[in-house]
Amino acid sequence: MSRLATTGIALFVSILGVALVPAAQAKQIAAYPSPGVKVASPTTQISFRGVKPRALGPIRVRGSRSGFHSGRIEAHSDGNGVSFLPAKPFYNQERVTVSSRRNTFAGTGKRSRHFYTFATGLIVPKTWRPEPQVPARGATPPDWTSYKTFRYKVPDVNIKTSEPGANDGLVFFAPRTNGPMIVDREGNLVYYDPGLRITDFRVQNYLGKPVLTWWRRAQVGNRVASFYTILNRNYKVIKQFHAGNGYTSDPHEFTMAGPDTAFVNGFRTVIMDLRRFGGLKRTPVMDNVAQEIDLKTGLVMWEWHSIGNVRINETYMPIPRKITRPFDYFHLNSIERDKDGNMLLSARHARALYKVNRRTGRIIWRMAGKKSDFKIGKGMYFAYQHDFRREANGTYSIFDNGAGGPNLPRVSKRSKGIIFRINQKKKTTRLVRSFYHPEGILSNSQGNTQVLPDGNVFVGWGDKKTCTEYNRKGDVLFDLWYSARQVTYRCYSDPWVGAPPASKIAVKSTVAGDHSRVWVSWNGDTRVATWRVLAGDPGALAYAGQTPRDGFETTLPVDGHPAAFRLIGIDADGKVIGRSKLNKLGDLTN
Repeated sequence: MSRLATTGIALFVSILGVALVPAAQAKQIAAYPSPGVKVASPTTQISFRGVKPRALGPIRVRGSRSGFHSGRIEAHSDGNGVSFLPAKPFYNQERVTVSSRRNTFAGTGKRSRHFYTFATGLIVPKTWRPEPQVPARGATPPDWTSYKTFRYKVPDVNIKTSEPGANDGLVFFAPRTNGPMIVDREGNLVYYDPGLRITDFRVQNYLGKPVLTWWRRAQVGNRVASFYTILNRNYKVIKQFHAGNGYTSDPHEFTMAGPDTAFVNGFRTVIMDLRRFGGLKRTPVMDNVAQEIDLKTGLVMWEWHSIGNVRINETYMPIPRKITRPFDYFHLNSIERDKDGNMLLSARHARALYKVNRRTGRIIWRMAGKKSDFKIGKGMYFAYQHDFRREANGTYSIFDNGAGGPNLPRVSKRSKGIIFRINQKKKTTRLVRSFYHPEGILSNSQGNTQVLPDGNVFVGWGDKKTCTEYNRKGDVLFDLWYSARQVTYRCYSDPWVGAPPASKIAVKSTVAGDHSRVWVSWNGDTRVATWRVLAGDPGALAYAGQTPRDGFETTLPVDGHPAAFRLIGIDADGKVIGRSKLNKLGDLTN
């Protein structure tokens, strides 16, 4: 037995002062940070999974420099785990020993042990950022559309292809300097919230109901904060949270993992000696962190670190010899659960896909990159990829950029969406279908491949501001281009019923010769089929006509010059679903 192991066991017994439950009889549980993690956050909680709160038993936590740590235990909302929240932070660069009398820990060897260790890293102050980003300002797009009832210029949308067989789901995207947008399949605006800097805008399910989700960066006082947001069908924020354990919330991933949990990724900069890789002694390096967050409690249910699991020399990025920003050697951009419960990760800068043991954090296999365990099938070569997903039918999908930008070599002539199969025993892959854009798009950054419920495939082309739907044969059914000064990270097609409050109904009226003209819109609404107008004196409004909804903004002519108007929204069943505020002739009411 090693000196370290002997010391650890002696320490454990002396702390608890009671006999251990024999390892063969003890329950094995998972713990995070996982055994052997080298750069945990000094403000980390210690999470235990696979154990009910009352079955955890005594836990002792000791830092090699900070000493013993008291704290409190909080249960995870699913009843299958707890987190220990230390009363004080750990020190930078210290070893932490976690001990349990009743339980042993996964990842501590064949003879599972009652204790394990991890280490904290040398953390760089949060003033370091990989690429400083300021919040959006609702920037004017190069080509835009204006509305009488909406004061912002809206990026133009051009439907280049629309064929039978395409879905009727709405299209969701979010140009960075403009804000989240929803449009219908004719290119009509449904929803626009300018001034929000967000990514990964889409429909997901939360507590059994459809919601909108995104990552957002915003100015909070004198600082810039990053967090994840969930909105209900009324466009009301019902949940905001951030990555756990002190990590900065990263914009690349926010995927609901269950009814009330989410996969997110965070990052923090640590100092590392990269001389063995041709770099500097003190190099700021980004540790990419994947987490599952319990949204009810905010506790961390699972955590994985790139540093310590993936060596620096697996990167395709040049090792820095001059420090200008933290070194992003890994660039985690998607997190997915495989059918066996283990985790699937995509790392753009390693040009590889990873399967990770959820309980221990250890890598099960690598696909592509410098240390691939797989024989890559014909037509399957990919690089600088995004959005690694397991589909419901057992296939897998990615978006293959094939290029990494101006400072990295181009690997392919065209980007593509890929559907493929994996034989995990034989370590082989087989291409099912590739999806290329008819104009030969090569996307240097971002992008996604979404398999729709009917088997069609929706591809977002990242920095090329284009979204395309294909049938299973690869035929283009729908193609959309939008005008914006910056890109959208991902592009999705989903059904959505938006029901904003009636206070959001906007009305503009004006004199038009011997009659009046009224414009009405309801930003975010998807239900109105007909607009009815009441007109007259403010206290004596009467029916003055109605017309079918016409896209985002509908125009209604009214005889004469009434003093006031009220607009009423009616759904396809004839039900009144919203009434505007009173609008006086010549005013804009919103």
